[in-house]
Amino acid sequence: MTIAHDSMSSQIAALADGSRTASSLAEAALGRAKAFSDLNAFVAVDEPIVMRQARAADQRRRLGRRLSPIDGIPIAVKDNYLTIDYPTTACSNALPFEPSGEDATVVANLRRAGAVVLGKTNMHEWAYGATNSTSSFGATRNPHDRNRITGGSSGGSGAAVAAGIVSAALGSDTGGSVRIPSAACGIYGFKPSYGRASRHGVLPLSWSLDAPGPMTASLEDISLILPYFFGQDARDPATDGAKPFQEARSSGRPRLIHLVGPGLERSNEVDGTLRAALDASDASVRESTLDHMDSYFAAWEAILHCEASAYHVQRSNADMSAYSTVTQAHLVAGGMLSGLDLIKAQRIRSHLVETLTRGLGDWDALVLPTLPIVAPREDEEWQEFSGRRVTTQDSMTWFCWIGNLAGFPCISIPMPREPGLMPVGMMLMGRPGEDEALLAVAEWIDKKLKRNV
Repeated sequence: MTIAHDSMSSQIAALADGSRTASSLAEAALGRAKAFSDLNAFVAVDEPIVMRQARAADQRRRLGRRLSPIDGIPIAVKDNYLTIDYPTTACSNALPFEPSGEDATVVANLRRAGAVVLGKTNMHEWAYGATNSTSSFGATRNPHDRNRITGGSSGGSGAAVAAGIVSAALGSDTGGSVRIPSAACGIYGFKPSYGRASRHGVLPLSWSLDAPGPMTASLEDISLILPYFFGQDARDPATDGAKPFQEARSSGRPRLIHLVGPGLERSNEVDGTLRAALDASDASVRESTLDHMDSYFAAWEAILHCEASAYHVQRSNADMSAYSTVTQAHLVAGGMLSGLDLIKAQRIRSHLVETLTRGLGDWDALVLPTLPIVAPREDEEWQEFSGRRVTTQDSMTWFCWIGNLAGFPCISIPMPREPGLMPVGMMLMGRPGEDEALLAVAEWIDKKLKRNV
């Protein structure tokens, strides 16, 4: 079947002019979910639940009571977001959560806006990995090549959007888990600044690194869905003082810093694609290196493992065998780290933030490839690029973890590519709390790239 990317904005327009109904959109999404069942993108879809939501949206529209622009639009939800109508398993056999009568804050916001929850998407177990091959429901496959991975941990959401099943899906990002599958599957993915979007009801991997974020078929759709992510939530103290979403406003030609050097290597294919895109973007670009990359990466890993093991300690003590062997190894490793290790990691984290915000001079966005390689084949355990040999897992998070450790907003946008080639993503990082400014930079670049295709 041909992959057709029906954007959220085009669906909104079709509902407005009467050429589509919410029910017809839901039926089409359900049909494509069945047609692309070999991707293993969804772990739970209930047709009566979906159609009940869609018919309610149609009734509101007939009565002139539309709740929002996205009323009646189907979306998919990653299986670590609590939902009132589906179990939440984090794709693990370790104590899944039955429907609890509560939605995660972001899901609740979207429901109040009338969005139709199509179902729950596959993910790397407990979001503790970046390949989406470790899941109690089996691996997710890439819509562009069934022999390649989607990347993770939000791989099911990435595949669902890339296959045109839905125009938007929810992911969560601790070391790139929104951006990685977005790049591997050729779609858009946004990680908000830490504290701009509520984590309430999203099962944590690492409290101080996690951020919920959207994955969409177009960049315009990011702006349409972000308002339901941003803002204060009393149930998530990190959002205290968080600003609601405001329209992105371009400030003119963006100033980019392209980060290069040791620890930031990438394949020739990816590097060439990025440099060609930067040339076509008409942005002001200069290059800079980052020292101490090994120390920064070690700090991110220490914080991640310590916090994940702390969250899982009761479950793992009760029955460690319920976790996959890969997740077990991660949890054991986190349990071996000390408080001293965590304090050192936090100090290194502060140094990274200082370096990026002040040490590099003035910039509107930092730029890197989202991934150093294209999506690997499912049987590849190692990747080699630019003199490096690393595990496939580490290659997936090669650049993305920087944004989580620093708490910066990040976006992955697909770059132009020749027909038949796998997608390559460009990652832009903005200053903390200035998510809309980053989105404006992304819009400038995305328009330039499409104009030059």
